Amino acid sequence: MKLFHAIVGAFKNKRTKVRAIIWLGTVLTGLMLVVAIGVSITTTYWFCAAICHYPQTDAVSSYDNSTHTQVACIACHKQPGGDPVSFLMFKVEALFKELPPAIMRTSDMPINPLSGLAMNPTKLPYYHCTQCHRLENRGGAGMRGEPSTSPGIIMDHWAHTDLHITCTACHNRVGHYEGGGWEPYGFPTTDGHDPRHDDFMLMTACYRCHRFSEYDGQVVTTPYPIGQFPGATGECSICHTENFDLVPDNHRVPHFVEDVHGPWYLEIAQNVQEFIDEDDKHFPTYNDMSKYDQSNAAVRALANVPNVRAINYCYTCHTTRFCDDCHGGIRMPHPEGYFRQPHIDDIKANPDSCAICHVTSPINNTQRAAHFAYGTSDGDTCSACHHREKYVPGWQFDPSVNWEWIQHPEATLATGGDSCMSCHDMHTCESCHVNFDRGELRRQQQLHQRGNPADADDQ
Repeated sequence: MKLFHAIVGAFKNKRTKVRAIIWLGTVLTGLMLVVAIGVSITTTYWFCAAICHYPQTDAVSSYDNSTHTQVACIACHKQPGGDPVSFLMFKVEALFKELPPAIMRTSDMPINPLSGLAMNPTKLPYYHCTQCHRLENRGGAGMRGEPSTSPGIIMDHWAHTDLHITCTACHNRVGHYEGGGWEPYGFPTTDGHDPRHDDFMLMTACYRCHRFSEYDGQVVTTPYPIGQFPGATGECSICHTENFDLVPDNHRVPHFVEDVHGPWYLEIAQNVQEFIDEDDKHFPTYNDMSKYDQSNAAVRALANVPNVRAINYCYTCHTTRFCDDCHGGIRMPHPEGYFRQPHIDDIKANPDSCAICHVTSPINNTQRAAHFAYGTSDGDTCSACHHREKYVPGWQFDPSVNWEWIQHPEATLATGGDSCMSCHDMHTCESCHVNFDRGELRRQQQLHQRGNPADADDQ
């Protein structure tokens, strides 16, 4: 307080007033130089990479791997043409909000794990990009109604900008490119997220907005609304050029239809459901847009866009009608409760359809029995479900051992056979035991003792 009165007194005293003004100017000039130098240093790549974000090596290395490696970080992460006051406030916010967790290594790893920043039009609006990239200078995209094309893709940028879709809603990995030979350093990640970010240039990201609409009685059910954007029509030629190969490379593997696509679909569907169930705050949208200015058209445009991890990859090309038709008219994937009465009716009406996936040989047990099954890991045969302990109390089905000749006699002796009669009648027993083949029994027993595959007839 005394210092304050002394300074005020110096300005009031005619003898010291000039000296006080000179000292005030000197101090203010010094502060301005400190601020100018500080701002200049803190906007450099060196400061961002080595000081502020040094623990987050993946973010720095992916930037070095991008086409923007010679562009200053602040060119994209700060409003272009901003006034000095907002610029300084931006620096103060970063100093107290972002720098401490980065130094203490308590910030998200990786940074922005679910790419929410790219989907936030208030923090990365379109004019951050258009200060350098202008649609008018992009060949075919320069004129309305003339979509630009990249290898295999037809894209109308104007159609998206007219709906106020921000650039980073699709081009989210331009400044931090994770393609090519880039590999993450593998540091521990927050909440178990993958070190790699989602790439919104893949087809799953397109289907955040352009999902199949209902037609022909079929719809890919999703727990989020279709939204205001046009649904996908299923016509590949709308988005893909004539020379585009519609069959992806991951489908061109040996025995894809027989052995790969089923387990792969189950894995994809499980991952989608686990993400949805993991944390409600990540679903259905990336950000809570209700806290932003609803008069902003870009805010409204991205308000109901679901997270890309909630998109089932299979349904970007196929509807459930495609699956059903390929599986002989049976609902695929099987709906909830299917394993009760519906599957019994389908077995009676379409036994050949069941055989597409499930083994229905006379002995219901083959070398494929231990691969996978819907609802059980015991196998993909009738025996794998109906001859396990749930239906045959006191007996554990072994998918590697022949049922008809080896397991069923042992199960009958062990359980007394009462549980068998809940499904079978005496005619079932008589069909085999009237003309019992002891020679075949001995052969199957010898194969079992030698450890040969259970179903000799299927070899």
